[in-house]
Amino acid sequence: MLSLTALVAGCSSGTDQTQLERELQDKAGSDLLPVELGLVDCPEDVVYTPESVFICNSEVAGQYYEIQVRIIDEQRQYSYAHKHYPLQLVNTEALLADEVAYEVGFDVMIDCGDDEYLVAPIGSTFNCVVTRVEGGAQATIEVRLENAEGRIKWDLIRS
Repeated sequence: MLSLTALVAGCSSGTDQTQLERELQDKAGSDLLPVELGLVDCPEDVVYTPESVFICNSEVAGQYYEIQVRIIDEQRQYSYAHKHYPLQLVNTEALLADEVAYEVGFDVMIDCGDDEYLVAPIGSTFNCVVTRVEGGAQATIEVRLENAEGRIKWDLIRS
């Protein structure tokens, strides 16, 4: 998700940084509901000039999370983009089970881990275990997080 907003302040200072962090926590955090974005921490040495780009850090569900900020103009309008996405594993596993079952022609269960959320960098991959409901045969799929909207693709890992 990409958003544009303005940072209303005169000169670069700790106040600007604090205001930016609070705005990002509010605005970027609302993009992620129902999961909560933790406190946002932006670099202290940011130069607020057009085309400045920097990363602010936070956490989601106890896991590291990044937001990229780009200063747009002299009025300090900025855009931000999520560099990670929180996948709710119960929903992700159900979606994958439907897709994999359709592809292979039999019912499967998917296990991507025990946490409620997996916070993954956009473009990254992670593995899940596929278990055939009848018989218990197992395989591994590689899942790729495609974009900031949570779109995923998977491939069966052949051993």
